[in-house]
Amino acid sequence: MRKNRLKRERRVWLAIFLLSLSLAGNIDHAEGGSKPQHAADFTAKSLSGENIKLSELRGKVVLVNFWATWCTPCKKELPYFNRLYAKYKNVGLKVLGVNLDKVRSKAVRMSSAMGLSFPVLLDPAGRVSGLYRIRSMPTTYVVAKDGTVRHIHWGFGPDEPARYEAEIRNLLKE
Repeated sequence: MRKNRLKRERRVWLAIFLLSLSLAGNIDHAEGGSKPQHAADFTAKSLSGENIKLSELRGKVVLVNFWATWCTPCKKELPYFNRLYAKYKNVGLKVLGVNLDKVRSKAVRMSSAMGLSFPVLLDPAGRVSGLYRIRSMPTTYVVAKDGTVRHIHWGFGPDEPARYEAEIRNLLKE
């Protein structure tokens, strides 16, 4: 009974989130929509101190993952993204982990403990997450080589690894 209520609530929140995205005009393409929209451009500082600008990554498939240290599903998916990045970085995949923690040291500690090899960007003021209308964690955008958003994922479940890999392999072939 409780499980059904949670599923129903999740669907309602997902519908509200999708509606807010379409009303905001930021992205009107998510899993089967009619016309892909360009990913909102941003520049953010990485943990290494480097400024990374999304539009400068055109020509690569970019996975933009929004996460925080307090997010339990994030802790499950970050090691997977690390393996995915290691597997496909030499053929055109870029993974950007956008951390939303207010305290930098938390992101540093967790990134280090997990041995993350992809750039972790800091967004303590929520500027980047605001551009993408992030309402739940984790949220991941898969951006094609031409800069358009092709897939959006909310949460991280048991089917996600296979889905991500198929999407990325298809986009790398384009």
